[in-house]
Amino acid sequence: MMALAVPGAAQSPGRRLHREIPGDLGFGSMPAGVLTPPRSAEELSAVAGRGHWDEARRPGENLLRPRENWSASAREMDRDTRSPPGTELHYQEVFNPSIAPFKRTHAYDSVDDVGRLVVRDPSLRPVVLDAPASWGNAPAARFTGDVFIELSPQSPTPIPSVAAEQRVLSYRTVPETPLGFFEDSAGNVFVRAPVTEVRRVRLGYVVEAPQRAFTIGTIPDATLSTEAAHRGMASPVVPEFLRAGVGEVLRRAGIAADVSLGAGVGALTSYFRSFRDGELPPTLDGQIYRALALGGVGACRHRAYAFALTMHGVGVNARFVGNEAHAWVEVAIPGEGWSRIDLGGWDVPLRTEAASEREAFVPANPDPLPRPPGYGQLYSTTPSPTRSNPRPTTEPPPSRTPGPTAPTASGVAPGESPSVTAAGAGTPGESSAAAVSTGAGDRMQEETANGEPGVGRLGTTLRVSDVHATDGIAQAAFVRGTLVEVSGDAQDETGAAAVNLPVSFELWRGGRAVRIGHGAEPTTSLGTTVTGDDGRFSARMLLPVDLDWGAYDLRARTPGDARRLPARSE
Repeated sequence: MMALAVPGAAQSPGRRLHREIPGDLGFGSMPAGVLTPPRSAEELSAVAGRGHWDEARRPGENLLRPRENWSASAREMDRDTRSPPGTELHYQEVFNPSIAPFKRTHAYDSVDDVGRLVVRDPSLRPVVLDAPASWGNAPAARFTGDVFIELSPQSPTPIPSVAAEQRVLSYRTVPETPLGFFEDSAGNVFVRAPVTEVRRVRLGYVVEAPQRAFTIGTIPDATLSTEAAHRGMASPVVPEFLRAGVGEVLRRAGIAADVSLGAGVGALTSYFRSFRDGELPPTLDGQIYRALALGGVGACRHRAYAFALTMHGVGVNARFVGNEAHAWVEVAIPGEGWSRIDLGGWDVPLRTEAASEREAFVPANPDPLPRPPGYGQLYSTTPSPTRSNPRPTTEPPPSRTPGPTAPTASGVAPGESPSVTAAGAGTPGESSAAAVSTGAGDRMQEETANGEPGVGRLGTTLRVSDVHATDGIAQAAFVRGTLVEVSGDAQDETGAAAVNLPVSFELWRGGRAVRIGHGAEPTTSLGTTVTGDDGRFSARMLLPVDLDWGAYDLRARTPGDARRLPARSE
């Protein structure tokens, strides 16, 4: 925290000199064509075809809220492998035709060194409306989504998708609002809008995906553990625990090291589809991956987790994907693309809730992978009929996606944090410093994302070590329009450097952050930077030229990321 006094004399602003991070761009910096106007109801229906957006009916009031893409949760897998008595799963359909229970609401494409699922690159890349299909002339299917969303000036809003590869053909909002569509490395889809305050809209959108995304197709003749099995992507991240355990899992599944990719995928699918509903053997109480992969029991999430990590261990990119009721995997097939593999789950009732009866989508190609005895009777392949009068479900059922409640950020670290008052306008040349950290008791409450499992992230400490004003050459007074230089470092609760962590800076007065006008997007952020490989950060930012005279606190904060919790300096 820095206390500074701003005099009445204003100065001309210079250019903004902080480093922007991916996903932190203002709308003025977006590539041309990303922000698109909504289309008419007639055009939406014409594009949608049979999966039209019904103007006469409304879906359940399941509001999708904004979420910082950089704070996407890390999922820590549980050991609750037996279904509780009387379990019934509830699933909210938003697509027509219905894809129950395979609506994509969260996907993870990497794993960290403690075994948690994470998004490898949470930065958002633009999705161009009605772009050419990446799958060429291959057969495809269309779907119409219908959701209620909340739009925010600061954060993107996640929306459901139908497949790992899809394109957005058209959309409509009520009330009418232009949107930009984005996705991260795991194929999670977000929307943003140039709004100046929180706004609630109904969104209808038409998407198209290749048929091979729903059932695996041709698998080329490549050895399981070779570069040819990477589909031209970067190799998966393989932590040490995975390197040590994957060989034992392959032997249990009867897979040799030199097996072909097709045979390996088929054998692993058969192995995990043979799992049953039951307790983990007491002898398997060590690392969670090894316990689940060798235990022979578990729900859909346990099977998908162990399958995806096994594929990573042999060099093949795979994703863990799910929603409030089901989880499955997506595998990158060389020369083809991403394909879904369903591994089954608990044999318990599934209630699909929707605003109206919908035609069920049936993939054009049958599932070619092994179907061991019992798999065909699992609920995931025979969902129950939809209901005409839905009961909205806004929380994931604990029987399918259990996990800890989203934890709060940590509190103040041990030791006192000195607070130094910055020099005023009449004492140029003096510097100020504040060393502040957020650790175990800050109580910054984090809200669990819609339909997403509880998080298991590490606490974060921010320390601001130096703050001073400068005219670009020498230190100066804190006056409007001058540059403020801030430096410090970030660590997680283990004491390790928090690498590549976004950090922003705010002025506080009277117990609240000061709103700064940046064109059509007022914000509280003076600027943003990211930490380096040593966890340190530095930034330059302008004091606003229209800032009222008086004393302010300068605070650093981070939304966290897939591995670390949000935090702020005090």
